[in-house]
Amino acid sequence: MKAMIFDAGPIISLTTNNLLWLLKPLKEKFKGEFYITESIRKELVERPLKTKKFKFEALQVQDQIEKGVLKVIKDPKVTQKAKQLLDVANNIFYIHKRPLKAVQLGELETLAAAKVMKIPYIVVDERITRLLLESPGQMEQLLEKRMHADVHVRKDKLAKLHKEVEGVKLIRSLELATIAYEQGLLDDYIAKIPEARKQLLQAVLWGIKLNGCSAGQTEIDEIVKMELKK
Repeated sequence: MKAMIFDAGPIISLTTNNLLWLLKPLKEKFKGEFYITESIRKELVERPLKTKKFKFEALQVQDQIEKGVLKVIKDPKVTQKAKQLLDVANNIFYIHKRPLKAVQLGELETLAAAKVMKIPYIVVDERITRLLLESPGQMEQLLEKRMHADVHVRKDKLAKLHKEVEGVKLIRSLELATIAYEQGLLDDYIAKIPEARKQLLQAVLWGIKLNGCSAGQTEIDEIVKMELKK
């Protein structure tokens, strides 16, 4: 299936930067489907609609759902799979012979949905999830720093988790924004100022980072440098 499934973080990053509208043209260029799970829909729409602060953001996401840009997955197999992944993930890292609950069920439901529906791409910004899947060594160091104690890693559990999610590729909202820039989707924001394209790309990437996307200054600087050379 040619599709991407979104975690809550990237949708929030795009919405709070007034960039959620990018999903429609990006989806058209991708020529596939964009999905979220039912639990993510509740997190992004149902719960915030009951508040005052995030109601407008919720309405924007609901609009994307009603227009079919985002499709919602409702499948009990997803929750079942997520619980299996959670049991493995939360028995990987130990401190004083006790397992650390490094992730929550909701954080793994998107991953579970990708496996159940055979979706190859997950859009996720959350640092812990990315480290767990891509750089467990860095996650071990992060946990030791946070907990001020040595962390023991169950390599058998880690290998099992990685086998479960084998073949799934992680994408961040940072990459989506860069693609949008490359495709000229952000050209309306090019102002009559010095180094206008550089200023635009920096503004978008930093806006996304500061709203929760895991990225460093060096990485952003490298992306800007590479894009301006094209």
